[in-house]
Amino acid sequence: MVTSKPKHSIAEVLTIGTEILLGQIVDTNTQYLAQELAILGVNCFYHTTVGDNVERIITCIQAALTRADIIILSGGLGPTADDLTVECMAKALGVELDMHEPSLEQIKKFFSARNIAMPETNSKQALVPRGAMPLRNDTGTAPGIYWDISLDLLRKLNISSPRIMIALPGVPFELKHLFKTQVTPKLMEQGEAGSATIYSIDLRHFGIGESALAERYADLLNLANPTVAPYAGHGECRLRVTAKASTLDEAKALTQPVVDQIIERSGPLLYGFNDTNLEAECARLLTEKKLTISLAESCTGGLMSKLLTDIAGSSKFISLNLVTYANEAKEKMVGVPAELLVEHGAVSEECAKSMAHGVRLLTSSVIGYAITGIAGPDGGTADKPVGLVYLALDTAQETITKELRLPSHLSRKEIRTRTAKEALNMLRLYLV
Repeated sequence: MVTSKPKHSIAEVLTIGTEILLGQIVDTNTQYLAQELAILGVNCFYHTTVGDNVERIITCIQAALTRADIIILSGGLGPTADDLTVECMAKALGVELDMHEPSLEQIKKFFSARNIAMPETNSKQALVPRGAMPLRNDTGTAPGIYWDISLDLLRKLNISSPRIMIALPGVPFELKHLFKTQVTPKLMEQGEAGSATIYSIDLRHFGIGESALAERYADLLNLANPTVAPYAGHGECRLRVTAKASTLDEAKALTQPVVDQIIERSGPLLYGFNDTNLEAECARLLTEKKLTISLAESCTGGLMSKLLTDIAGSSKFISLNLVTYANEAKEKMVGVPAELLVEHGAVSEECAKSMAHGVRLLTSSVIGYAITGIAGPDGGTADKPVGLVYLALDTAQETITKELRLPSHLSRKEIRTRTAKEALNMLRLYLV
């Protein structure tokens, strides 16, 4: 509950780590924090990333303090020499670091519970800038920090209004846990949550391009509140509906009529919402309908099988996964006739149908599924270019096939990925 008059707070997210600058890891923490701040009604005008360098980190912290009420730092709380966040927080405001004994004891218990001797370097993680408060981390060794900075310190930087600086571990699940359980309640208690909140919902589509999706919903793209915007990525598209209101429930209520309209107008092109994916939707439908499936894959090398078995509980609906890459494997494992391969080739509708039928009969699955094609970069001909793929779904009642002609300039990995998604979508459409 907000105990004081809500402020129109401005936040800045500062991620620390050279590995992020070099593109060695993807920064999902900033995305998460931006979304959570929006829900709290806190405006976030800047996202900054800086490498593991003391001078540059201090410069970024001081710059953030001049333009934001809440500065959230992610990363650099580890025990090694290049973990510099806490040191730089203290230096940016000219204070000493103090050892927080309860945090040190918590770190020791973390190692003791795992029967591991704590390296001496880990004691560094219990250091806290003088005046700041540690945030207990039950999921790792690095405590977070919540610092309601005194005006006396801020005046040294010619800042005359209150500031809060928060440091969170770079490990995503640790960061999320601390933000949800400790940071959010503190911001609410101090009235830092804004007087409005933002809610967004993604409506995920497959089988239509971004421009076609935007054209279909041109009448909705100019709405003011809620807004509707198309996004594309990895062979599928999303429509994001976003509303701003005084409460989360009110914002959700604003989006609902638009969401209902899109659901009705999109029909089978719409397959899910927010973080769901095609494989999860196929798994849900297979489980719900109590159906089993067996797969024989060639050019995808088992990628569709992997995606489905990534879903917990996949043993309920998957009977058999085979990678029948060579012609010999297609003959011996799933019974594709040798004469069929000679007449039509391994990359053909006839071969796909035979593979799907054969793998279904092997286990008496309700559905047999097959993929065969040319993923490249070599192996294509004028008649059968790179990117040519055949999908087949076989049941006791019918066999469904689909030909894909993916762009030949795509990488082998991209052709395989798009093929697996197209295959999942064909399965989904059959199941619905």
